[in-house]
Formats: sequence, structure tokens, C-alpha cells
Amino acid sequence: MPLSVSWDLFIAVFVALVIAYSFIIGKHECVKVIIAAYVAIVAVHGIESLAIRYFPLVQSTLGTLQIHFTPMTIALVKLILFIVAVILLTLRGGLAVSYEGEPGMVTNTLITFVLGVAKAGLLLSTLVSYVAGVPLFGGGGATAIPWIQPLLEQSIILRIMLEQRDLWFALPALVLLGVDLLSKD
Repeated sequence: MPLSVSWDLFIAVFVALVIAYSFIIGKHECVKVIIAAYVAIVAVHGIESLAIRYFPLVQSTLGTLQIHFTPMTIALVKLILFIVAVILLTLRGGLAVSYEGEPGMVTNTLITFVLGVAKAGLLLSTLVSYVAGVPLFGGGGATAIPWIQPLLEQSIILRIMLEQRDLWFALPALVLLGVDLLSKD
């Protein structure tokens, strides 16, 4: 039986790995990664805005060297900046998370699972938005870069991640509020 790798399988494996990693690092570190991801999203957006503002100058300078930017190049740069920012902010960002009252082991396990799902959704929807070339907030995936349209038609999960990205961006913040309420004495 031949194995067919699809985007749905890739997404399922990605989510499973993020959830497993969440259990390895624990609840407090999951919260650090979520906060670092939010900060990284804002930082990459700011860098992108600066680049767009000064892009004509940069483009004319690089154009003389026969270097041109494609949408895929821009998406790749945003992906790399985002991943590097999340890693650096998590490891060196000076973030420390602690909760006053700790719930029981079953509740902690459930919280870690939900944080893992929220973290996976946030990371994946951000990555998919960057690759699809759509704005992070608002609107559906209809204005995506044309080359990704066949992938969106092939993968229902990928399409849901892109079209419901507002939900995936808001979910970790809502989960953090819920965790805070559960962790109070």
C-alpha cells in the first residue's frame, strides 16, 4: 500500500509534535512560547511595515545588482524572522511565568493539552498566513497568492487554518485567561 503524504497529514503531525513538546516543557514554558509567539508576530509585522516603507529604495538598489524579490522570497524571510524571533524570545527574552495556586495533576494535564493545541494553532496559522501572503487579521483566504490556491483546495485543514486565522490568533489569549482563573486559589 503506497503512502500518500498530504498537507492534512503534515498538519496533523505538526500539531501532534507541538502538543507532545508542550507536555515535555510543561505548562509554564508553554505560556512563555505563546507570549513569545505573540511578540514575534508583532515584531515581524513591524519589520515588514518598515521594509514596505523603504522597499522602493531597497528594490532600486538591489535591482541594479539583478536581485529581485518574489512573493515566495518575502514569505521565506518572514518565516525565518518569525521562527528566529520565537526561539530567541523564548530562550533569551527574559520571560518568566509562574502561577500562584497550582491545580491538581489531572487539571494541569488538561491545561497543558489545551495550551499545546492553542500554541499549535497560533504557530500554524501564522506560518500558513505568511506562506499564503495574506494579512494576519481579517478577511478570508480568498486573496491568497495564486500558487497556494491548489493546496487550499486539496487540504481542508489548511483552508480552515487560513480562513479561521482570527480564531487561532485569539484562542491562546483566551486560554491564558482561563488558565489564570483556574490557577487562582
